[in-house]
Amino acid sequence: MRLDILTSEWHKLLKPVLPHAATDKEMTEYRRVRLELGDRALYAVATDMATLAAERLRLRPANRGGDWPPVHVEASEAKSSLGLLPFDKDTDPTLQITVDRAPIPLGHGHSIDSWALTIDRPDDGLRLVLRDRRDPSLVTSLDKWRDLLLKALTRAGGRSLDGLDLRGHVLARWGAASRGTERLRLYTGPKPGDALLITVEDHFAGIWAIPQYLDSPAQGRAELPWAGELLPADVIDLRTASGVHRVDTGTGEVAEDDEDE
Repeated sequence: MRLDILTSEWHKLLKPVLPHAATDKEMTEYRRVRLELGDRALYAVATDMATLAAERLRLRPANRGGDWPPVHVEASEAKSSLGLLPFDKDTDPTLQITVDRAPIPLGHGHSIDSWALTIDRPDDGLRLVLRDRRDPSLVTSLDKWRDLLLKALTRAGGRSLDGLDLRGHVLARWGAASRGTERLRLYTGPKPGDALLITVEDHFAGIWAIPQYLDSPAQGRAELPWAGELLPADVIDLRTASGVHRVDTGTGEVAEDDEDE
């Protein structure tokens, strides 16, 4: 079976998930992007165990009903394909995508047959072959992505939060999923320690495992310097100077300080 999609659709499929593929050399199985054909959509999935991201490309009716084995392609090769397949507002070529057995060169005139995803661009005859790196004997989170995501999508309503302990380098990953003014939505789970569910409209869903606070959010706020520095000039904060007022930074109220005995 062959899928015909626009070059822009190939970019939209891969860009949101590429930041979630592992970069650690020891995590070989997770330095890849899973491409899986469903009944109504083509999915791209990547994870490094801390986050998992899935993007869906809705299939046109003519492209539905196909049966492909899932393939795991190197994330670096998937990223390179975006540079080799440019598009702009005036030129958006059609790509023909197939998953089939293909000869993989080994050098010195030798090759082996392996599953591969092949991209053909009829306009100029360009062909890219992305070899399947999946080990069928090894079941990873990439193979179990449907169950992991379904669990987060169907769990009970989330709990209220006083704060989240986030990391900036991970937070930046999610920006690639939101196009233009689309909303990125965050859902909590019912129990402390539950992963966050992240969605963007109906085309993207992801999971983010959040580490728990080492200190309580209330303690974290109390240790910040901001409250004392933002006080009105006529109010003295006893944390930084002696005086006769005590400031309750939780309520913003100013109360008389007890006199020394």
